[in-house]
Amino acid sequence: MAGAAVGGGVSATSEIPIPPAPTAASDLPDTAPLPTKEDPPDDPNRTFVWLIPALVGTAALVVLALFGFGILDDSSAPVAQGTTVPTAPPTTAAAAPITVAPAPTTVAPAPTTTSTTTTTIPDASSLAAVGDPVAVPSLKLRAGGIGPIDFGTPADEAIGRLVASLGQPDETGAAGEELGLCADEEGRFARWAGFTAVVSGLFDGGTFAGYRFDEQAVPTFHLDLATPSGVRLGDTVSFLNKTYASYQIDYVTAGGTDVFHLSDADGLLLWGPVSSTEDSGRIEGIYSPDSCSS
Repeated sequence: MAGAAVGGGVSATSEIPIPPAPTAASDLPDTAPLPTKEDPPDDPNRTFVWLIPALVGTAALVVLALFGFGILDDSSAPVAQGTTVPTAPPTTAAAAPITVAPAPTTVAPAPTTTSTTTTTIPDASSLAAVGDPVAVPSLKLRAGGIGPIDFGTPADEAIGRLVASLGQPDETGAAGEELGLCADEEGRFARWAGFTAVVSGLFDGGTFAGYRFDEQAVPTFHLDLATPSGVRLGDTVSFLNKTYASYQIDYVTAGGTDVFHLSDADGLLLWGPVSSTEDSGRIEGIYSPDSCSS
């Protein structure tokens, strides 16, 4: 049923029920005045619409708070295809500090050097004369030494005696296999003209071990040394053969050089190079047996 318009403010289509008009002012109910056109009545539907955003915002804050406190975990939530889910960095325990012990300090031992590099070879002029001089004709080239100086005599004494007899040597130096010593043997030599005295070891502490007497191409000082039987440098092979006819003489070739070996029943006595093994060949050197093989 259509209601009558009240105060011209309510449309005829309004569904709001209108109570019957009071008969007197005292009979008016204790209610709010009727709504006017300027003050429309509250619509319950419109009020609920305004509450929806507030409820949604509150729910979002609650969810965020739950995530913040770790109550909710979205790890189990399904992940849409193509969506990158940030992952929290792995939690790693702090590594225990690594203490590197300092490397032990090792003191390298002093390098070991042989006397050949640490010992200075005395200069020829520094070798001192020892004992009485021996006359040159008495310095015979024999198998066991030279004159009265035997092999095995202390080097300082033997070389000193030669210095007393022949004067200061022309040269000193290191001796090795080329002068009859063994491969691992240290040695020294002292040389006067073509005569070389060989020492096993050092001049100070070594021993007289051998000699080499070679013909000089241009002699500046001639030593007239001979064997006990009178064989000298420059003598012919024929003279050598006649002088030692009762001994064994062998001729061999060593390194392209012809060499004679004079021996007796006890072994090698003397040896040396010759210009040829023919009778006309000449003696170019007279050597004592190598100390390494004797």
